[in-house]
Amino acid sequence: MNLWDASEILIIGHRGFMAKYPENTILSFLKAVEMGAHGVELDVWLTKDGLPVVIHDESLERLCGLKKSVKEMKGEDLLHCSIGGEKIPILEDVFHSLPDKCLINVEIKDVDAADAILKVIKENNAEERVLISSFNVDALEKVRKRNPRIPLGLLVKDTNIIPKIPGLASSLSLFSINLPIDAIEIFNLEEYLQVLHWIKGMGLKIALWPGKDEVYYRNNNLAKLKGLFDIVITDDVERMTKYLLGDTFKKF
Repeated sequence: MNLWDASEILIIGHRGFMAKYPENTILSFLKAVEMGAHGVELDVWLTKDGLPVVIHDESLERLCGLKKSVKEMKGEDLLHCSIGGEKIPILEDVFHSLPDKCLINVEIKDVDAADAILKVIKENNAEERVLISSFNVDALEKVRKRNPRIPLGLLVKDTNIIPKIPGLASSLSLFSINLPIDAIEIFNLEEYLQVLHWIKGMGLKIALWPGKDEVYYRNNNLAKLKGLFDIVITDDVERMTKYLLGDTFKKF
């Protein structure tokens, strides 16, 4: 049973509850679930010694003040790094820390991490609650060759990939197309709606992700898309939960 194939809108914490807690940390993930998220989104890179670690950037400079890349460090070296006082988790820690029914969207940042990610998912019997996403088509192809069942989401960041969606949906058996909500302000609303209708017409789920969370609420953008998205990935789980349950969204 694929737990992502739900009838309700799924609220997923972007790197956990990153609006209030250090991103991609166990604390951030737990707080997201505590505030009502159905699950969390996280990013994975592979260390020099083959350990899948949860961090957004390849470089450690922004988050840890260290001018080194994750890929040139061993897992034990990262124990001395922290993000806002919280340690950088290995992927297995996440599965051990979160409730069994908590959904986990693993974004592959590093194609080399694909095999290690699948190994952790298998060892934790977590296939039904995981969605693997990536901007990197090669990473998705690698996963699909090794696992024909796990849900895959194609992350979209520019228009160049749009014409390729039908072919990729077929060859990769995609579950979802993960679109940036920010594109609604780059194009006009009508064009964005047309894209959503087109994707839904292929039988695919739509996950929305934020460059800036505020775009969801500005001009009630999210409410204008009601019925055309299945998953909303948000920096601020608490605010999103209140918005989706509020009168403005319900009556739109």
